[in-house]
Amino acid sequence: MLVSCGIAEREGKFLICRRPAGQSYAGFWEFPAAELEDDATLENTLESAFFDRLTVKLSEVRPAGAFDSSCVENCRIFAFFALFDEKKPALTGYDCAKWVSFKKLRKFRLFPDSVTIIKKIEKFSKVSV
Repeated sequence: MLVSCGIAEREGKFLICRRPAGQSYAGFWEFPAAELEDDATLENTLESAFFDRLTVKLSEVRPAGAFDSSCVENCRIFAFFALFDEKKPALTGYDCAKWVSFKKLRKFRLFPDSVTIIKKIEKFSKVSV
């Protein structure tokens, strides 16, 4: 399984979304993500995830890295930096979304793979949580 994950940052804050009831890891917060569909590219999958779940259109997508999922067997996650212009997303696939400073991210009940992304960002930047 391949997953595209978007790291949206604006004015020093990162967009995280809470998984709705009925999903695995319901109530956990994550960076927006979606599983790759047949014949789709990683970038198109990410664009669809943001549009379908947050009703925003991405203006820029840049690769950030890839890693194996810590909670889903045989799953590779491809992270991207994602930019969009809309000020407030309209949620359709999550039950809540928040812009959170890097220092406050760990105060949320995060999906395990989102924790991995935070650690990777920490490792390659001067930001600390």
